[in-house]
Amino acid sequence: MSVSKELHISSACVEGSTPSLRAEDAEGREHIGGMSFMGKGTKFLNEGTGVIVIGITGREASQVVIESEKLFPGIVKCGVTPGKGGSVLKEDCPVPVFDTVKDALKIEELKESVNTGLVYVPPTSVLDAVDELIGNGIKLIYIITEHVPIRDSIIIYELAKEKGITIVGGTSLGCYVPSVGRIGAIGGKDPSTAFQDGSIVVLSKSGGLTVTTSEMLKRRGFGIYMALAVGGDVIACTTFADVLPELEKDKNVQACVIMGEPGGTYEEQVAELVAKGGYTKPLAVFIAGVFQEMMPEGVSFGHAGAIVERGMGKATNKIKMLEEAGKKTGTIKVAKFYHELINALVSMGVKRDFEDGSSDEVMPLYSTLK
Repeated sequence: MSVSKELHISSACVEGSTPSLRAEDAEGREHIGGMSFMGKGTKFLNEGTGVIVIGITGREASQVVIESEKLFPGIVKCGVTPGKGGSVLKEDCPVPVFDTVKDALKIEELKESVNTGLVYVPPTSVLDAVDELIGNGIKLIYIITEHVPIRDSIIIYELAKEKGITIVGGTSLGCYVPSVGRIGAIGGKDPSTAFQDGSIVVLSKSGGLTVTTSEMLKRRGFGIYMALAVGGDVIACTTFADVLPELEKDKNVQACVIMGEPGGTYEEQVAELVAKGGYTKPLAVFIAGVFQEMMPEGVSFGHAGAIVERGMGKATNKIKMLEEAGKKTGTIKVAKFYHELINALVSMGVKRDFEDGSSDEVMPLYSTLK
């Protein structure tokens, strides 16, 4: 079957499903790529999102695309793998594959619907992939790849700022908006285990902690509006402070939860933004890694970016700045312990989206076994 014919059925891997591409927003918000959108979502993921996957036929990328298309048919429009143009990903998931982004966007249907790039290529190929996406007009790019060379990351960062492009990553697990869509592997095969529709945004460098925090919130009656893993590389193209202004103007967002860690100045940027009035909604924060200050400077724990040098990026400094901003505005609560994020939200008057499903009764994990 030719790709041109395949396009008519490749918008969904589930028969009879079609993507949502509604074009107007009552608030007049503009969707990335020049499209406007209705209903739920931010510029990072919404009902008008159409994804092109670079490296789509790779082992990890193909698995993620197949799973994502089963969950949200039609969000992945096409993919690129040089040398495999003219084929489709799988017979039961017929997403068309092209040799280049330029070839893909020659198809009018794809030119109109593709606005987001998802990069699944080896570290040394990421810069070329990003450059190709930017050169073909893609305004939002997720980099899933780990260990991108720092020199390349700097070039990518400067490109994004120069061209006005939003790049999330590297080392991002992606983004999830319940009932709307998923970009990347966040949430695994069954995101419903951790995510339930609601009004809280979860931000973290860690994909795993983004999911774990969302699951904890779900158990305690707080649903998720968006979960975004910004990535833990030394050079972050999108920081927490870059995301918060987007949430400030979204009436669907009640509050935000941030999982912070040592390294970088991203949490300090949040404190400065809030102190200046750039974000006024409730913000619950947990900063992990206070123990790291007992270790020699220059030792990295976890993410590549979780490194403290010359006294910069210490967890205690981040906590201090956030607490000071919270005292000034009343909108930030820093949890001493991870599970106290729930208390932080409640103390700021954030309402639950549904009933708290937790219990004071503690049962052994295998208590039902005979």
